[in-house]
Amino acid sequence: RDVMKMNYIILFLLVVSLCACFDDKGNYDYHEVAEITIENVPEVIEVLGNSDHIIVNPKVVSSLEGEIGTGNTNFEFSYKIEKKSGGTIVLNQNWVNLNPAGTLNLDTLAAFSADTYIGWFAVTDKRSGIQTSATFDIRVSSPTYEGWMILCEEGENARVRMDMISVISAERIIPAYDLLAPLGLPESKGAKGIAFYPNRYYSPNDLIYVMTGEGAYKLDRETFKTDKSWEIGFVDFILPPEGEYVVRYETVNNASNAGALACLCVTDAGNAYAQVLDYGGAAFEYPINTSERGKAPEYRVAPYVGVSMARLGNGKTALFYDMDNKRFMGWKYGYVADAMQTLTPVADPENSLFSFKTGMELVYMESTRYSNGLVYSVLQDAGGKRCIYGINMSNNGFVQEAKYENLNAPDFDKATIFAFHSQFPYMFYAVGNKVYLHNLGTNTTYPMNNIALGENETVTMLKFNLYRQCSLSDLNNQSDEFMARQYELMVGSYNTAAPDNNGGKLGFYPVDGVNNSVTKRAEYSGFAKIKDVVYRERR
Repeated sequence: RDVMKMNYIILFLLVVSLCACFDDKGNYDYHEVAEITIENVPEVIEVLGNSDHIIVNPKVVSSLEGEIGTGNTNFEFSYKIEKKSGGTIVLNQNWVNLNPAGTLNLDTLAAFSADTYIGWFAVTDKRSGIQTSATFDIRVSSPTYEGWMILCEEGENARVRMDMISVISAERIIPAYDLLAPLGLPESKGAKGIAFYPNRYYSPNDLIYVMTGEGAYKLDRETFKTDKSWEIGFVDFILPPEGEYVVRYETVNNASNAGALACLCVTDAGNAYAQVLDYGGAAFEYPINTSERGKAPEYRVAPYVGVSMARLGNGKTALFYDMDNKRFMGWKYGYVADAMQTLTPVADPENSLFSFKTGMELVYMESTRYSNGLVYSVLQDAGGKRCIYGINMSNNGFVQEAKYENLNAPDFDKATIFAFHSQFPYMFYAVGNKVYLHNLGTNTTYPMNNIALGENETVTMLKFNLYRQCSLSDLNNQSDEFMARQYELMVGSYNTAAPDNNGGKLGFYPVDGVNNSVTKRAEYSGFAKIKDVVYRERR
C-alpha cells in the first residue's frame, strides 16, 4: 500500500512538472527566423542633380510573413548614399542619410554634385536585429551644362543663390535650384549679376563669374565648382583690391573669333579696371578712373559699362559714367598701353544733340545691337525729370545718335527696372507688377497686359539675353527658334506672399515689332528673387 501511495505521488509530481513545462514554454516567444528578400531595386538610377528625384520602390518579402509593407512596425527601413569611390561627399560624411523619415519607399531630390554614387537600402527586423540590404548605383549628371543661369536673392537676408533652367535637350528643359550651395560658393548677401565671356584663346576656357555684394567668384566652366580662392581679386588682379568687390564685368568684342579685345569691370567702390587681352594682359592692375596710369582714382564711376553688342566686334571703345562730375567717360583700344589704363572725358562734337557732360544722375545704361551697337542711357535731372540718350559705339564709338525727352510714359520717373530691345526702338520698364512698352520712335507707351501678375507679385528683372559667342559660326548649328530667343523679353517676378523663399517666376515673351505687344511663350517658377539671368551657351 505504501509502494502504491509512493507511485501516485511520483505520478502526480510528474504531471505537475509536465504542466509547468508546458506553461513555461508558453511564456517564451519562440519563432523561426524569417528569410528576407529584396526585389525591385534597380541596378542603376540616372538623375539630373538638383532637378530629378531619386526614386526607389522596393518589394520586401519575408519567408514567414509575406510581403512587408510600410505599416509593418516590426521592420525598419533606411537609405544611405556615398561616392562610388568611397571618399567624402557633399556633406563631408562617409554616408549621408537619404531617408530620415525611415519609409519603405524613397523619393528625394538628387541634391548632389555630378558624380557616381553607391546607394544602400537596408531592412532591419527589430525583433531579431537581423539586417538585410541591397545596393545600387546612382549616376548624377550636371544640370549646369547648358541653359539659363538665374541669379537670385533668397529670404530677408538676401542670400545669394543660383538656380537654373537646364536645357538637357530640345525636348527636356527643367528647372534646378540652389546649384552653388553644395559646390563651394561662399555664403554671400546681395546678388549683383552674372558675367559670361566665351573665350577661345588657347583653348575653350569660357569665363563665368557670379557677382555678389561680398565678392565675385569664378565658376569652373564644366562643374560650376568654386570657393573663396576663386574670388576675382585672387585670380584676375595683380593686386587684389582691398575693401571693394566687382559688381559689373563686361568685354569689348573683337573682330577675331578667339575672344575679346579687353575685359572691363567696376567695383562697388566706383573704381574701374581694364584687362587688355590683345596685349597679353593677364590681369587687372590699377584703377583706370584716373587721368594718369597708376595714379589714385579721381572720381567714382557708375556700375555700368556700355559697349557695342554687334557680333565680331565692330567697336573698340567702352562707355563709363562719372557719378561725381556727372559726365560720360570713354575707354578706347589703341596702340599705347598707358592710354588703355585710363579713362578720358568724352568730347562734345559739333552740332551735338546733347552735352556728354550732362550734369544729371545716371539711372541706367544698357548695351544693345540696335543700330549696330547703340548704348542707351536713362538720365535724371535735379527736378526728377528723365530723358534717354542713345550713343552709338560702333567703329570708334561715342557717336550721339538719339535724344528722347518729354516721354509720354506713365510712371517712368518711378521705374528702376528697364530693358531695351536690339531689333526695335523699344524700351520696356516696370513699376510694381506692371510692365510697359514705350515706342521711342512714336513716343507712345503700351501697357503689357499679357504680362499678368497678381497683386502680391512685383517685377524684379527685365532683360534681353543677347548670345555672347564670338561669332555666328559658334552657334551655326542652332535652330532659328533658338536664335530668336535672345530677342525675347525675360520677365523675372516675385510673389511676396509666397510661404517660402521660392516665389520667383521667369517668363519668356517674344516681342511683336509691328503691333507693339508681347506674347508669353513659356514660364518657369520655384526660384528665389530673380536679379539676373544669363544663358550658358555651348557651341
